[in-house]
Amino acid sequence: MNITFKQASYAILLTIIVLGVVYSVYNFGGQNQPPPPKNYKIGFLALSDKDVQSENYMAFKASMKKLGYEEGKNVEYIIKQGDRNIKGDLENGAKELNESGLDLILTGGTTSTVPLKELAGLKTPVYFLSAARPELVVKNLVAPEGLITGISEGVVSLAGKRLEFLKEIDPSIKKVASIIEKGHTTAAAAQAKIDAAAQELGIETVVIEIEAGKYEQIFEKLNTITRKNGIGGYIACTCLSNEKYAKELAVYFRKEKIPSINAEVGIGANIGWLATYSNNRTRTGELAAESAVRILKGTPISQIPVTFASDILFELNLKTAREIGVIMPQSIISRANKIYNE
Repeated sequence: MNITFKQASYAILLTIIVLGVVYSVYNFGGQNQPPPPKNYKIGFLALSDKDVQSENYMAFKASMKKLGYEEGKNVEYIIKQGDRNIKGDLENGAKELNESGLDLILTGGTTSTVPLKELAGLKTPVYFLSAARPELVVKNLVAPEGLITGISEGVVSLAGKRLEFLKEIDPSIKKVASIIEKGHTTAAAAQAKIDAAAQELGIETVVIEIEAGKYEQIFEKLNTITRKNGIGGYIACTCLSNEKYAKELAVYFRKEKIPSINAEVGIGANIGWLATYSNNRTRTGELAAESAVRILKGTPISQIPVTFASDILFELNLKTAREIGVIMPQSIISRANKIYNE
């Protein structure tokens, strides 16, 4: 049978139309459409407003946005605050977040991670933004054995170094003090590092305890921290009492002409403490975001080892130095990442 050119043209056109219809049905009928972007849910078990406003958390969210996880668009953050001084409060918060169908739970540190570690039916991956004692929640730091991993900061490991800086700033220091809260395990571990460094430096340490949760007691104890009593320096505890009243403490130590050092960049030299020696919390938050994205994409926790923060910030307040009569050595000034003069 002979086919004319006209018939062949019609056949080709019909074939094109049929193929076009098939393609449209297949691609626009839903069978080959990519799934809509997932709305990820990330919980945060916080101890206080300070955790929620911390540099770690703010940097984490900013980095997540840069990595394509934007709040209000494809990720939602659910914050649950728990008071460690109210029996069962943190534990209830941990249980509630674990049962909320979240993709990930963040914590601010060791204390808020422990209740999740102790949950019998933990089913949500957990990432701590700053654990001073990660060994309390993860046994195998290289290949975490459960659903918990994160970043460890030098709250404990850097404690002795803070004393060394104070001694270098003021070689006449013979006695240093710290006010800590009873039962605060991280504070106790940090104090042990300070005591060890003090022994090497020939310095006496004075540890003054206040009741957990009764932060205002710090003012009752301050009157013992004076030059008259031989106190030549103060090292801040990473306790809520020292953090809550950081400004008041800075004013007091300037008045008493006592060199002071803090472990928190946001409440240290920038508000009148003599010095701050801390991890770079912004960088810590950025690293945490990178690991969180891997978790959200399905990487097993066992393949995300606990990271140890290595970026350090050292800040000085030279106005405070002048007020308390300290001549800052050039060797110290040259090492500062940031200097405040007013």
